[in-house]
Amino acid sequence: MTIRVDLLALQPSIPGQARLVVKKWQGAEEQLEFSIQRNQDHYFLQDGRQWSNNAFWFKVARFTPSSDGDSLEALVGAEVVDPLLEGSSSSNYRFELRSQDGSQSDQGVIRPGSGLLLSSSEGATRSTGASAELSPPLDIPRLPELELAQAAEPTVAEPAVVPAAPASVEPPQVPASAAPEQPQQQKSRLLPVILLLALLILLGAAAGAWLWFNKDSAQPSASTPAASESNAVQPEAVPAAPCAVENMGSLSELAFVQGCVKQAPSSAELLEVIASAKAGKYCGIAQRLYANRSQAGDVEIARAYAREYDPKYHQASECFAEPDAATAAYWYETILGYTPDDAEAKQRFEELKP
Repeated sequence: MTIRVDLLALQPSIPGQARLVVKKWQGAEEQLEFSIQRNQDHYFLQDGRQWSNNAFWFKVARFTPSSDGDSLEALVGAEVVDPLLEGSSSSNYRFELRSQDGSQSDQGVIRPGSGLLLSSSEGATRSTGASAELSPPLDIPRLPELELAQAAEPTVAEPAVVPAAPASVEPPQVPASAAPEQPQQQKSRLLPVILLLALLILLGAAAGAWLWFNKDSAQPSASTPAASESNAVQPEAVPAAPCAVENMGSLSELAFVQGCVKQAPSSAELLEVIASAKAGKYCGIAQRLYANRSQAGDVEIARAYAREYDPKYHQASECFAEPDAATAAYWYETILGYTPDDAEAKQRFEELKP
C-alpha cells in the first residue's frame, strides 16, 4: 500500500521547520529512516542540503502517532525544508520510508504544504511603503498696489462777506448786485465732482499702463505647456490586483502566490490565473497555486492539478511536460480525503497508485 506523505507548516509557522506526516504506514514507529529523491535527475537529498546520485537516509529514532492513530509525525528542520522549498517548480519528490534494518519499506510522494518558510526568512522584513515629496505651489504674481494720496476733502467756498460801507460813502445796494455771486457758488459745488472724475481717470490710466507693460509676461511661451506638464503632479497609479498577470513578472513566486491566495478568488477565477501563468511560462506560480488550493480542500482545483499529471488527461506544456502517475495518484488521494465518495477520483487513484 502506498503511503501518503505531507510536509506541513507548524502553528504558528517557524522558518525552516515543518511537520512530516506519514499516513498508511503499516510498520513500527521506531528506528525508521527515509530518503527523498527528485524526479528531474533522480538525485537524492543529502545531509547539508545538497543533492547527489547516492541514496542518503535521514534517521528518525521515533515517530509520534497522531491522536486518532491515523498517521505518524516527526519534526524536521531546515536540512529537509529548505531544499524542497528552493527546488524547481516542476520538481516532484519521491519519499521512501523504511525500517533501519531494511525489513519493511514503502513509498509515496512528498510535497511542501502551504505556509512553510525558508530558514533564511526568519527576522526578515519587507518594506511596502512609499512616499513622495510634493513641490510647493508656484507663486502667482500679484497686481502692484497703487499708492494713491488721499485727496483732501474739498470744502465749499463760502461767499465773501463784503463789509458794509458807511451810508455816507456807498450808495444803497440794488438787487442787481447779487447776480455775480451766484456763478461763484455754482462753481464751488462742481469742484468735488471734477476732482473725483480726475481721480478715476488717473486710476484707469495706471491700470491700463500696468496691463500693457505686463501682457507679454502674462502670455505663456511655447515652452510653458511642456514645463507645466512635466511639473504637474501625475495621478497616482492604481496598483494591479494581487492575481493580475502583470504582477507575475514583477513579484517573486512566493510573494505573488501569497497575495493571490489572500485575495481568495473563486475556483474558476483561479483556474484562469493558472492558465495565464502556464501561458506566460511562470511554472512555479502555477504549481504553487495548484498545490495551495488543493491542500486547502478545493476539490475542483485538486482535480485539475491531478489531470495535469494523469496520463489519461495529460496535455504537454512548458510547465507540465510529462505525465507522472504517482503525482496524479497523490492528488486524487487528496480529493478522496475531502470527498470520499468521489467515484472518478477513486477510480483514477486505484489505477494510478504505485
